[in-house]
Amino acid sequence: MYQNTRPRMQLTSAELRLQRRVLLTACAVLLAAAITFGVLYFPASGYHSQVQVQVHQRMYSTCTSAIDEVNGLGSIVTSSAVSRIGRVRQYIYYMKQLNSIIVALDGKGASLVPDDVFPTLETDLQTLEELILQSTSPTLDARTTLLDHLQKLQDYLER
Repeated sequence: MYQNTRPRMQLTSAELRLQRRVLLTACAVLLAAAITFGVLYFPASGYHSQVQVQVHQRMYSTCTSAIDEVNGLGSIVTSSAVSRIGRVRQYIYYMKQLNSIIVALDGKGASLVPDDVFPTLETDLQTLEELILQSTSPTLDARTTLLDHLQKLQDYLER
């Protein structure tokens, strides 16, 4: 009667094999999870940095195109001035959208340009557009101001 109540100190060989199988299965599952994590995470981190580089390059290219359009404007109003102003407005809008994409992806601190850049460019562009539509006063000062701000943005993006 007392023989069955004594605790066992050693496992049987069947129990040892079962324990080994459970441990091997758990190790295999953990190894598979680690490999899956590595396969999914590391390409994504590289992709993120590639996106940032490409958006920065597009921002710089768009700024250069806007500068070219403003340089094409003369101090005298011509028939193509309004269409050039429209293209500059599109370039500024595109840069603003690129910046907002980066901010949406990485947060406010990841902005490609300072917060005051786009309102300043839009104000300069609005002033220049009003002068062109009035056709009464020279546009050289307003064009120069817009060009200066665009070139400062370009210099900022070169860093």
